[in-house]
Amino acid sequence: MSIQALPTLDVVIPCYNEEAELRGCLDLLLKQAPNIEHIIVVDNNSTDTSGEILAEYAAKSPKIVALHEVQQGVEYARNTGFARASAEIIARIDVDTRVSSGWALALREYYQSHPDIVAGTGATEYHDLPFRRIANAMTWFFMTVSNEMIAGSVNMYGANMSIRREAWKSIVTSLPTKNTQVMEDLSISLALEKTGSKIAYIPTAKAEVSGRRIRTAPRQFARYNAQWPNTYAVMGYPRKARLVKLVSYLGNGLQAVCAVGLQYHDPKTGHFSFRKKATSFETRRLP
Repeated sequence: MSIQALPTLDVVIPCYNEEAELRGCLDLLLKQAPNIEHIIVVDNNSTDTSGEILAEYAAKSPKIVALHEVQQGVEYARNTGFARASAEIIARIDVDTRVSSGWALALREYYQSHPDIVAGTGATEYHDLPFRRIANAMTWFFMTVSNEMIAGSVNMYGANMSIRREAWKSIVTSLPTKNTQVMEDLSISLALEKTGSKIAYIPTAKAEVSGRRIRTAPRQFARYNAQWPNTYAVMGYPRKARLVKLVSYLGNGLQAVCAVGLQYHDPKTGHFSFRKKATSFETRRLP
């Protein structure tokens, strides 16, 4: 089948104070430009140089669409980007996502060969954490296994997810707002679940992300993680919310141990330094 016959693809990226990661993210996507219609980056009131970097890239490539969303929150930025998208498939990643070679083509081919699938999550691993196999296994358990085995739900991962545009249009008005304190990717998954839509794991759409969420201060992470069971409650699954809440406590404990240890790990060099802390807790507001 010719590449022109495959479903078209737009990529949406919410962006808030991402000057350190933005260039790398866009460079990798532009290498796959023939398989991407638009790379839609939504600046969500950045106070660093993210806006200037985005304007620079938009001036260089017609593939880059620079938007601005004044309402603060990844949900608002995401919705603005999705509303601009016109392709048949909309991928949604974070700025710290590093898509692999062939990622865009893999998505197009997957949706072409699986017409019953309306949304999916690509294979995602960390690129800057030590003991990567253990870290990836822990994330796989909490992001995927726990939702499927404990709550019976399939969860998409916002750093590497995709959805058919028509499916998005069918659920967008039923999604909760940021004020409800939910995990926006999980809320999409549950909204699709209610319609009986099929969500899949797409192993060929590979990407890597930073471990900055794991490096956040334990108290900050616990506040973020509380949104996990709350999302089930808000979406009308109180029993699942209670089950997941128990697992979230385990996640908080493991993250606290990891976060403290990671203060002695430099993600740039990959080395530990036990004489003094190499880094501090991640304190930026994250997606």
